[in-house]
Amino acid sequence: MVTVQLEADEIDEILRTAGSGVLSLCNGTETYAVPESFGYDGDVLYFQLVHDDDSEKMAFIETTDAATFTVYDESPAESVIVRGPIETVPEDDRAVAMNAIAENAAIPTLNVSPTAALDDLSMNLYQLRPADVSGRAFGNRRDAAENGRRSARNGGQASP
Repeated sequence: MVTVQLEADEIDEILRTAGSGVLSLCNGTETYAVPESFGYDGDVLYFQLVHDDDSEKMAFIETTDAATFTVYDESPAESVIVRGPIETVPEDDRAVAMNAIAENAAIPTLNVSPTAALDDLSMNLYQLRPADVSGRAFGNRRDAAENGRRSARNGGQASP
């Protein structure tokens, strides 16, 4: 199997279509990773973080200097890693953030806690401005993507 470095336009496509990934945070000694839906406007990743007052996720966000967000897929096998500071979305950018989330977040829902009532939850918008972005595909990504498109056209049956 060959590992291929993804081009900037391929990374952009993955970020625009993925809709969810894993957000990794750190408090200096421990790490915390959580699946999150996200929006992407071509420059910045946006997160709508819903939480209660005792949120472990929010405690880690307060102590994280550089967050890591990973998006991956198995068919074709590819991944993108984005690193950078995570911070509250400025008031003037809230509409941009909400639009990006509406465009491609996989789960744009408010109630993410099965045990908390909606009245007990808060929602904050955060942004991750990429300082470092990398992407890899495993095998020949272009052949795998084309086989996936052929399979979809053939009702799920891969063609030779």
